[in-house]
Amino acid sequence: MNLQILSLEGQFYLVRTVDESGSHLLTDRRNNPYRFHCLEEIRDHFGRHKLEEVWLEQHTPYEEMCGLSDDTGPLKIKLSW
Repeated sequence: MNLQILSLEGQFYLVRTVDESGSHLLTDRRNNPYRFHCLEEIRDHFGRHKLEEVWLEQHTPYEEMCGLSDDTGPLKIKLSW
């Protein structure tokens, strides 16, 4: 299983699990996206799982806010867990 961690404004993270069946946003019992407050919290939550790859994905609106084009896409960093 792989993880995609989405870093969002407002100091929280969302997580997508990726496996052979596709990509799935981690949700709570009410089907709302499960919010994490830090990367350590995510690591602890998935501590029992065998993770092949973990990616941190940062979306930023700053280029567009400064009048630049937003054609760079999100910043992606592979984490070594």
